[in-house]
Amino acid sequence: MVRSRSALVIGALGMVGLVACGSSSKPASQATTTAAGGGVSVTTVAGGDNSITVTLSDTKGVEAPQTLVLSAAKAKAGKVTFVVKNTGTVDHEMVALKSDSAFDKLPIADDKVSEDTSAGETGDPALKPGESRTITLDLSAANYVLVCNIAKHYGLGMRAAFVTAP
Repeated sequence: MVRSRSALVIGALGMVGLVACGSSSKPASQATTTAAGGGVSVTTVAGGDNSITVTLSDTKGVEAPQTLVLSAAKAKAGKVTFVVKNTGTVDHEMVALKSDSAFDKLPIADDKVSEDTSAGETGDPALKPGESRTITLDLSAANYVLVCNIAKHYGLGMRAAFVTAP
């Protein structure tokens, strides 16, 4: 009797595990794609609220490698909310630049990229380490590059491609 109850409990737990592993917590609007050129990348689409989390970070200050990571690389055109978090050790910002250039090939002058095509930014002052800021931009269907445009940060890796589609 004890053995059959144990088997029943183990079986029930196994079924719960299968259901938990088999279901996805991703919204139906998210997708995974493989990039051309041999590299594999995960591209997700913003959820129904058109909200993107942007994490700005660095390893050890201004001269170290730096990152700008998006929770999704695509969103629906229109109002897009960016929740920008600075998890690094120095000040950072986020600027959305409308651009058809490759995200890592923007021309650099005086340690920055041009903001002539800016669709919006986190604003001044820059985000201090540990700070967050939420901004909502009205973006047309286009290609964008999201950057930290504090001197040298773009060149150290703080950039990401972002697309809005109808």
